[in-house]
Amino acid sequence: NIVATVNLECKLDLKTIALHARNAEYNPKRFAAVIMRIRDPKTTALIFASGKMVVTGAKSEEQSRLAARKYARIIQKLGFPTRF
Repeated sequence: NIVATVNLECKLDLKTIALHARNAEYNPKRFAAVIMRIRDPKTTALIFASGKMVVTGAKSEEQSRLAARKYARIIQKLGFPTRF
């Protein structure tokens, strides 16, 4: 089980991400990050307003990298200038 941290190098509006991204949950009273999941590779990401992201659940480094890229692209499509 691989855990990776990524810096997307931009500030994020978590409410916008939670409202517009599928498979995203955000409950600021409970936890200060958006929790997003994708199926392939089966991973979970914790996305913070600072632009930092933690990807968990990948079975290899390569899977982890691929998942991080997918999460970054999802956030990018919502209009945030992510760099990864």
